[in-house]
Order: sequence, then C-alpha cells, then structure tokens
Amino acid sequence: MPYKKRKLLIYNFGEKGSGVKPRPSIVQDYIGLKAQCLSRGSLFEDPLFPADNSTLFYSKPNQPTYKWKRPGEICNNPKFFVSGASRLDVQQGFLGDCWLSVTIANLSLNQHIFELIVPNGQSFEENYAGIFHFRFWRFGRWVDVVIDDRLPTDQDELAYLHSSDKNEFWSALLHKAYAKIHGSYEALNHGNEVEAMEDFTGGICEMFSLRLEVPDNLFTIMLKAFERSSLMTCATPNVAQQAGGTLQKRTPQGLITDHSYSVTKVQYVEVDTPTLSGRFPLIRLRNPWGQVEWNGAWSDNWPEWKHISEKTKEELKMQQKIDGEFWISYTDFLQCFNDLSICNLHPDSLIPYIYKDDDSKLWKLYCFEGEWVRGSTAGGCTKYKDTYWRNPQYRIKLAANFKNDSEKECTVIIALMQKHTRSQKNIGAVKLEIGFHVHYLQDPDNLPKPLDRNFFLENIAVVVPSNFINSREVSYRYQLSPGEYCIVPTTYNPNEEGEFLLRVFTKKVVNMEEYGEELEISKPAQSKVQEPRNSEKIKLTTNSYAKFAGGKEIDWVELKEILDEEIGRNLDQGGTGIISKALSLFSTKYDSEATGGFSKEICRSFIAMMDTDRSCKLGLEEFTRLFIIIQDWKAVFESYDKAKTGYLEPFSLNEALKSAGFKLNNRVRNALCHIYASSDGRIRFDDFFMCAVRLDTVMNNFRNIDPNNTNEAKFTLEEWVAYFVYF
Repeated sequence: MPYKKRKLLIYNFGEKGSGVKPRPSIVQDYIGLKAQCLSRGSLFEDPLFPADNSTLFYSKPNQPTYKWKRPGEICNNPKFFVSGASRLDVQQGFLGDCWLSVTIANLSLNQHIFELIVPNGQSFEENYAGIFHFRFWRFGRWVDVVIDDRLPTDQDELAYLHSSDKNEFWSALLHKAYAKIHGSYEALNHGNEVEAMEDFTGGICEMFSLRLEVPDNLFTIMLKAFERSSLMTCATPNVAQQAGGTLQKRTPQGLITDHSYSVTKVQYVEVDTPTLSGRFPLIRLRNPWGQVEWNGAWSDNWPEWKHISEKTKEELKMQQKIDGEFWISYTDFLQCFNDLSICNLHPDSLIPYIYKDDDSKLWKLYCFEGEWVRGSTAGGCTKYKDTYWRNPQYRIKLAANFKNDSEKECTVIIALMQKHTRSQKNIGAVKLEIGFHVHYLQDPDNLPKPLDRNFFLENIAVVVPSNFINSREVSYRYQLSPGEYCIVPTTYNPNEEGEFLLRVFTKKVVNMEEYGEELEISKPAQSKVQEPRNSEKIKLTTNSYAKFAGGKEIDWVELKEILDEEIGRNLDQGGTGIISKALSLFSTKYDSEATGGFSKEICRSFIAMMDTDRSCKLGLEEFTRLFIIIQDWKAVFESYDKAKTGYLEPFSLNEALKSAGFKLNNRVRNALCHIYASSDGRIRFDDFFMCAVRLDTVMNNFRNIDPNNTNEAKFTLEEWVAYFVYF
C-alpha cells in the first residue's frame, strides 16, 4: 500500500481482515463480551483458548498438567499494576522464551508503545468480569486479542512469565494473549528479540553483527534511529560458554555475558577536561535486571565526571546510582558487544502523535502482501534461471532528494517476512529459506511487464543480495542512487509455498507498486491453436445435438450424454464422432473420470458459460459456439503439453490461459493453482478446462455489468448471488 497518514485501524480477533482465523470462526469484541459478562454476573471463559492442555502444548502429550486459576484464586488482592509498569515486572517462567521476556520488559521504556499494546482502563477492581485485552501487530495489521484471566499454575505459583510482585498480573496476562495469537504457550519456545519487537511495534528490525564488518556510519544510523524513536537492543558475546564456563557471567568491566541490554539514548557530547577534549559519541544502555553496570569510561563512578560541567551532566541526565543504566563510549560499545538490533517504528500507527505537524523524522512505509505458490509464483532464487522471473516483482522509484542524507543517495530499508510459521508449528510448518534481490531498471519505460527471463539473464542484482536464511524475516539497509528498481522476494528453492509480507522503509515519499500483468479477457491467440476449425466438423455436431434435443434446448444432463456418447462411440465401436476425436483425451490418458467423458461439474459449467438467456439450457447456436471453444482450448492445451503427458508442467498455466484469451495477475493465477494444481504443481487437462470455463463465465458476467470497461461494477445482492452461484 502507498504511504499515507491514517488513523490507526485495529481489528478484533477473528474479524475479516485481521489475518487471524480462529476455530470455530468467532469474532471477539472486548467491549461487547465484557458487557455481556457484567449483565449476566458471570466471569468470561474464552472458547477460543480454553483452560486445558491443548493451549499449553502441541508436540508432547505427556507434559506436566498445570492447574488453571484466576488471579483471585492465587492471591488475596490481585492488581493489574502495582506502582505502574516497569522492567522489574517481568520474570521468566518455565518456558524457553527469554527473547520475549526481555522485550516485554523493555516495553515500559516507551509509554506510547506500552499504552498501545496494553490498553488503559483494565483492572481487577472496577467492572471486573474476568476478561482482558491486548494488541499486537500481526503481519501488517493491528489485532485486539481478548483473553480470560485463567492462568496455568504449579503449586499455586504462575508457571510461565509473571511479575516480581505476586499480586501483579499485567505481564502474565499479556504473555497469555501473545500465546493465544500463536496457538499455544509451547509455540513461544525459542525465538529472538527482533520478532517480538516487531510484533509489539509493527516496525522493521535491522540486525548488525559487531564482530563482522561494521558500517562506517553505524553511529549515525543509531543517532538517527534514536531521533525517530526506534527501539534498540544489543547483546554481549557468549564468551563464558565458549570457555566452558557458565552460560552467563559478570566480566571485570561489569557486563554480563550472553545478555541483552536496551539502548536508551544515543548522543554526541562536547567535553573539555584535563585529559579529554572534543566531541564524543556516547550510548546509554540499560541492563533489564536493574543492576550490575559497566564500570569503565563514562560509567557512573568514572573519575573524569568531576571535571565535566554540571550543564553537560544535566544534558546527559547523569545519575550516579545503581539502577542498571549507564553511559558507554561508542568505541567501547563496539569492543564489548556482539550484536545490535534496531527496530524502526511503524510510521502510521505509533508516532504521528509525537511529531504532530513535523513528520520529517518519520519513516515512510510501503507494505505489500504476497505469496509463493507452486507452479505459479514460487520461482526460487537466481540459481534457477528458467523460473526465477516467475516470482512476484515490485517496482520502486527513488527520486533525487539529498536534503537529509549525508551522501547523495537514497536510504532504503527492505524487509521480507514469511507469515504464520510460529502459529503453524503444531501442523509441522517450518521456516523457509527466504531472501530478495534488487535489480536496477536502466530503461524502465521500455521493459516487459512483468520483467521476463531475458531481463534477468542480462541484469544481475545491483547490490549485495540478501542472505537466504530460514528466519522469519530478512532485512537490509541500502544506499541506492536515484532511479527505478525492481525488488524480487523469493525462496531459495522453486515450488516452495508460503505467504510473505514485503515492507520498505524510506525517508522520503516514493512511488512503489506491484509489477505484473493486468487482469483482462481478450481474443484467443490464434497462433497457438494448432488444430484449425473445420466447418464440416461443426456441421456434424448438429446431428448429435438433434438426437438428444428433440427440437428443444438441452440441459447439462443431456449435454453430458451427447459428449459421452460421442466419446464412447469412438472408443468402443471405432466410430468417427467428431467430438470424440477432439476430446477423447478425457477418457484415455487424461483420465477425467473412471467411466470416461466429461464430469458433471464441467458440463454444468459449460451450460452456465454459454447460457445467454438464463434458461439453464443451451440451444443449437449456443451448443455450436461451445463446440468451437472446446476445439480452441483443446488445441491450446496440446500446444503446451508437448510431451503429451496429459498435464501442463508447473509454470505453464499462465501462458496457456493467455493463449486461450485470458491475462491474469498473480493473485488470480495463484488462486487457480491452489484449487486446480496437483501436489507437484501440474495441471490436468480437465482442470485446465475448468480454469478456462470459470474465468470466461466470471469475466463475461462482470463485463455485462461494466459495458464501458471501467473495471468497476455495482452488483445488487440478487445479481451477485445469481451470477456467482450459477456457474
């Protein structure tokens, strides 16, 4: 979608467009459900996330059984908050989800984000009904998740994430809501902070390895990220484990190994002391434990502070107390830390309120949903030259504007995310190896749409391609010259299926769109038809028609009898029926049905396609035109089934349908492949016919309502039902 300021849109759990498909299909509205409970005097029990083992585990049936209790059954005076929310409210439980615990703890550092995730007005005192709600970013949408407050306990203690105060429950309830949207608590085992930060902000995360090649302008990147209210975390190396010691250990410099820290400020500071003079890049970090701090240069007890002016100390908000927060120089930061993650916040939903009339510091977001479908858009990486160009393509135009960039290039962050891998763990879903390529368009006005095989053979990626890794998301920051580019998201191997979300952050408004064919119906490409129409063949069809019609129009049953008899005479009696010669493939190598001939479904669809007067029957003229169309489509199929296997090979459907007169976009072609392709992506002869019949029927019905070809039409409910049930 193009960049546009808009009011934050939040979907209810299960609502159409929310991206969540609960079973059974129920839309959960927090306000309405709470009102019902209060009017009945009952406590809410969530039917979509019941208090049993099905919501705890999915892989091992013999897991320990926990008792589900409401907060009032665990302690005498339950509170949603005790003295507000803080980093100390989060304690990890029995799950291996420290990646999530650290991120939840850091939410309290940004009040605006916290109030978006944890809506105000929830408590155990006023209008308590055993129901609470939280919000998460879910693949491009914000979803409001309703839960009851029954929590798993072990010996009267919360089994999973909980607060350090026994009677505080906001963090445990938030944890339960996050487990619900992923299907179970066990689905939260193992992950990384990047995934959680994005789910809590809708932002794009960049990951920098401080042990590999560090960008020369990394501090500038961090400084600008801080100005844009981006969330940042960093982690120390796991040197203790490498040396055979404990997993986490305090270093002589006061840092904890294999530990995550929050970046709370990035700033240059001017100082002039007996030993230091100049402008220094500094970073303020916070240990989520609330204690154990850095003791090197710029730490709380650093001797040089006594030579630094009070004005500078005030500017840095310097506090000499053990609170887990400390300053460190950029140089020491690079030496002591292993990784840096920057979550650039979603511009439309989180921070317009902060910057109000000045959005110069806001990222502009462009977001596209797509999918890789076997035999259609799952082309694989550039290694597979014959199919790579089949992947979805996205065109972006970067205009020259050097005002805020230190270099005369455009800053672009590209992130490709595969969807639903965590929530589908219980059905064996695994992360695909995903990545993307960026190609420069030298002469954009004279290129095919979409870009074809020849283009990619002659034009390699203009920047270092993303790595292909089995991560939920891969993201990279690029400095690109002004011009037009094509972004190609892909899996590593062809024919690997999955849904994805492509997001692009830019500092300036740009033009970006999906780059592919437009949906339309046209005359068939006669050059692809190998068998010419024969007037004698067409004449002979009237004999078969007259035999069954008896002077009347024929229905689908009689149509099937006509076609089946022609085929049967050819197979069983060696006859010369014209239709049987043209279509005997159905009952031989194409194996349409066990008895041969056309299926009932196709015959009904033939009637709907040709029935111009809505009589549900065909006259002779309509029947004759149908026979001509059948000849054409059969010839098209055979021209693409060169090996005479009875199937179209993967990726051939689009060209075959184009020859039959249909131009399809990715969305429609993907839908057809989902319905009609076999598990290996091939299309059978009769399924090709069903694709063509349904496309012809739907498109022509639409054109009847849109005679001026505006690609917009208004249907009454009656018309909608009549047109789309009858085919």
